[in-house]
Amino acid sequence: MMNARILLAAGVSLATLIPAVAHAQVEDIVVTARKEKETLQEVPISVAAFDQEVIARYDISDLEDIAKRTPNFTFSNNLGLYGGVPVIRGIGAPRTGSNASVGLFIDGVDTGNAGGISLQSFDVERIEVVRGPQSTQFGRGVLAGAINYVSRRPNLEKIEAEFGGEIAEYGMYRVESRVSGPVANGLAFSIAAQRRSFDGFYNDANTGDDMGNSDSTALIGGIRAQFGAEKQAELYVRLAYSDEHIGQPAWHQVATNTQTGTLASQRWYVGTLKGDPDQLGSNAADYGNIDLKYYRAAAHFTYDFGGATFSSISAYNRSSQKQDVDSDFTANPDLLSGSTLLGNFRSALDVDVEDFSQELRLQSSGSGPFKWLIGGYFRTEDYTSDDYSPTAAQGSSSVLAPTPNILTRDTKTYGVFGSLSYEITPGLTVSQELRYSEDKISETSQPRTAAVAGAFGATFRNWLPRTIVEWQATPDHMLYASLAKGNKPGGFNNAAGTGFSAVPDEYKAYGEEEMWSYEAGFKTAWFDRKLTFNASVFHLEWSDIQVNSQVQVNGYPVGITLNGGKARGTGAEMDLHFQPNPGWEVYGGLGYAPIRILDYVDSRVRNAGITTDGKDQLAGSPDWTGNAGVIRNIELEDVGTLFLQGDVSYRSTTYATEANLAETGSKTTVDVQVGLRRPGIRASLYVNNLFDDKAVQSARAYVNPTNYARSFIVQLPNRRQVGLRLSLKY
Repeated sequence: MMNARILLAAGVSLATLIPAVAHAQVEDIVVTARKEKETLQEVPISVAAFDQEVIARYDISDLEDIAKRTPNFTFSNNLGLYGGVPVIRGIGAPRTGSNASVGLFIDGVDTGNAGGISLQSFDVERIEVVRGPQSTQFGRGVLAGAINYVSRRPNLEKIEAEFGGEIAEYGMYRVESRVSGPVANGLAFSIAAQRRSFDGFYNDANTGDDMGNSDSTALIGGIRAQFGAEKQAELYVRLAYSDEHIGQPAWHQVATNTQTGTLASQRWYVGTLKGDPDQLGSNAADYGNIDLKYYRAAAHFTYDFGGATFSSISAYNRSSQKQDVDSDFTANPDLLSGSTLLGNFRSALDVDVEDFSQELRLQSSGSGPFKWLIGGYFRTEDYTSDDYSPTAAQGSSSVLAPTPNILTRDTKTYGVFGSLSYEITPGLTVSQELRYSEDKISETSQPRTAAVAGAFGATFRNWLPRTIVEWQATPDHMLYASLAKGNKPGGFNNAAGTGFSAVPDEYKAYGEEEMWSYEAGFKTAWFDRKLTFNASVFHLEWSDIQVNSQVQVNGYPVGITLNGGKARGTGAEMDLHFQPNPGWEVYGGLGYAPIRILDYVDSRVRNAGITTDGKDQLAGSPDWTGNAGVIRNIELEDVGTLFLQGDVSYRSTTYATEANLAETGSKTTVDVQVGLRRPGIRASLYVNNLFDDKAVQSARAYVNPTNYARSFIVQLPNRRQVGLRLSLKY
């Protein structure tokens, strides 16, 4: 573990080497949330955007950093694998392992999940967090919102070279570089690479091994070509590869503490869950842990006809995700008593996903009062899962099964979409968007114990409209209102997924989710645009929610998915940025999203003898989020611009289940940094989680696989960490 005093001394020494630069006022950011270029203050939807300057200023490197600075957006791995669960406006994925309700995109291309996306942050032009259903523009799986990484295209005019590095406590280091520039008239390239490693904040209390550690490599290449007599055509090809190894996560079990029913087995945890590093233990040293590989390729072509622009996006993604972890979250050894498992439990799963997508758009260009867009979309995805996990209570728990449970899924998605907008009077514009979406899903399930594979299939169809009315009262003041619908396709409960025999027929399929969103807001700038203040209010109606439940199969409790009731909520968010002069910058935001699930009682809760009122806070979703920060810039003659920065991030308590009894507690983190900059050079010394807030990151209900007793799993928080960052640009 690196000594903090060494880092402090290194930071002071580095700071003395850096000469001066004046700090320019932040300009309005351009976004493409509606598939066209609009400034952040002009687009009539709720968007948080981070361009290169803001990313550098806030030191954003992953989705957690974005969540700290975005009201009504939280991100946690939520004890899930392959990248984590984003939550926007209180809407996430109540079902463990479910497809997220927030879409994750790179240049408008669906990434499928959050895996590997944070490794792309060093090669982005902009990151956009779009709140509310975005189905008409982005398609499937954007029920709550979308996060779009806009990549940096190669520079056609000049050579660029960059280097970045970071070193911090707990064995954390990161190095990255990027080169871009022209190779001929109208032709340019870029290549970027990143390497980072982290020992994790915690160690196995029994073995001393690292927990929560990671090691990753990412490579990204780009080719950009402009051609035509007036450079009216452009082709941009982007290739990306990432390889990430993740160690056993820092999770542990917490036993129930309250008798909640008349039976001895009816127990629950009531109160705030606590994380204890002394409880961390696993047998992970003997396992492979988690390996993720992602291959991404996309070709973007545009042609400007003068009055209209044609766009094509062709994309191919392939991923390999291997999990081999200790999933009883203890260091218990193998121990069998007759046919009863008393000790270790291992989970091993190999997942391969391959997809291809094609989008075509034709849209108007120019500045007239009438704008239009039409387009089509196709995506095919092949998913294969091989589950080698030992069968619980039927043999040694650490020895992998010789044959896997096999699940294959083929998904074909079709979409046709369009939009019309008209400026009725100067400043008053009405827009109508509509998308027809169709998902054809077929699955084959081959449990290792079954001689015949099970087959499942369904088609989900939906019409997804959005209406927007906006009034640009003045160049600096805009009001808007919208009505939008979003969806998330359904799926199947299959035998391979449960690891046991097939579930009863009535539970084999679950349906599609739908959401209606009603929103109104304003965007304003004041005092010669030194102050921006934006706010919105919304009401959500969410139906047929995909939630966790349980059934008994061959005497064992098996987790399944059901469409459990509906949810409703009215909330708001606001953000402001004030820079009265180059010396001071103040910013902040506040989000409120009290989404309540109605008419649904989790069978796990009911089986524990707990009665709920059916109006409970969604699991993993906070009611309140907020952030505030200040930057003080001090010009030092012949030295540089010294900056002092402090950030506070707040998240109210979240619950492990809709029973609203076991909670994480609220979380407040304070990050500070001091640094110097000049053109092309930036260095900073930082302390994250200055006051070492110990509220757990996330929690969920859990069935102890060794005895089927109810317990809870908690993810321990990030500890206070001191580090140094350096970036050089040419």
